[in-house]
Amino acid sequence: MCSRYQLKVKESYELEDFLNSIDKGIISKTVSNNEGDLIANYNVAPTHVMPVSYFSKEGERVLESMSWGLIRWPQKPDKKYYSPVNARDDKLLESRMWNEPFKSTRCIIPLSGFYEWTGPKGNKTPHYIYPKDQPFFAAAGLYSNIGPDGSDLKSYTIITTEPNNMMENIHNRMPAFLHPEEFDDWLNPEHTTDYLSDMIKPFPNDTMDTYIVSKEVGNVKNNHPGLIEKAGLF
Repeated sequence: MCSRYQLKVKESYELEDFLNSIDKGIISKTVSNNEGDLIANYNVAPTHVMPVSYFSKEGERVLESMSWGLIRWPQKPDKKYYSPVNARDDKLLESRMWNEPFKSTRCIIPLSGFYEWTGPKGNKTPHYIYPKDQPFFAAAGLYSNIGPDGSDLKSYTIITTEPNNMMENIHNRMPAFLHPEEFDDWLNPEHTTDYLSDMIKPFPNDTMDTYIVSKEVGNVKNNHPGLIEKAGLF
């Protein structure tokens, strides 16, 4: 699974260039400072609001801020709504939770890197995984337009797949990352699910690397550049 990641970008045009998407001015209202620079988030966690690229009704690839944790239906009385941060690739067509978003509301989530843990409960070691040959990872995702109270609220989830050879020593799942040449096809609303399913696969080993980082990242309250620095011996 993927439940923590990191995104560091100075200005929104960096994401626009990488994703070939247009910032409609919504990002700057939620994840930037007074100077208009995007705020780096070194410990993105569920419910955090982050930039996401999708294909708008107007036929444009746009960047918009969304809440991490997909909400599919309004909250029922006296029940907590279900908002998973990950969607398994082998359940996309089987599950009522995923099949409609997979067909019609796909998105791309930019990441500078992500975290996974190894070891026993209570003494887990965090690993930081990052791209080697491009500025960001681009995770395949799904999004929704409905909030827990039925209001208009965009939320998203990251699709996970089987690990590559490097990741299998860390975790049995990894985000499904897309290559830049696949961005157009993934967001194209005319493509069939059979065609799209072939795009969801482990990212090549030689395009990513990893190292151990501080256990501070385990606490979502910690959010600073030191979280992605190589850790010394514990």
